Amino acid sequence: MLEKEIKILEINKQEIVEKLLEMWAEKTFEGFIHDVYYDFPDDAPKNKMDANGRMFRLRKKGEEHIYTIKNKRKEVKKAEWVVAKDEHETPISNIESFAKVLEKYGMEKIREKKKHRVSYKLDGLEFDFDLYDWIPELLEIEWPDGDTIQSWVKKLGLEKYEQMLGGSRKIFKHYWVDYLNFD
Repeated sequence: MLEKEIKILEINKQEIVEKLLEMWAEKTFEGFIHDVYYDFPDDAPKNKMDANGRMFRLRKKGEEHIYTIKNKRKEVKKAEWVVAKDEHETPISNIESFAKVLEKYGMEKIREKKKHRVSYKLDGLEFDFDLYDWIPELLEIEWPDGDTIQSWVKKLGLEKYEQMLGGSRKIFKHYWVDYLNFD
């Protein structure tokens, strides 16, 4: 599935949630998310997922466990002012066992992150409010079309906030916060 998203920094969550609820948004999740990322070791650079614009993640979202593979689509980012990735997510029943399989086949943990998330859905769009330690709360808007995302930025009056393209590593770097690395 093609995923397009934008992050809006240092938002006023209460104000935005009120607007979403006035438009009949539905709260779909509230809880903690723990992500662990895997890649092949540095001695196999041609196989490195990160170097090839790919990402492999195991996620614990509340009581749900999910593995995710993403591939970046850089050409979309420039044209639509969003980050675009092909994303494949699959639920798994035992995250520890799945992690052992990854390690058996040569992958290793490279970084992890934890955050508190509150999610809303409206007209199919996903609005995720993420709060990390030492980083001001941010909003991520996700939908398959960048123009639709930008029209919602305007509908919600979010043009005044800084928008950022990129994943969580870019957010952490922006705020001078260390990612939890395993090296």
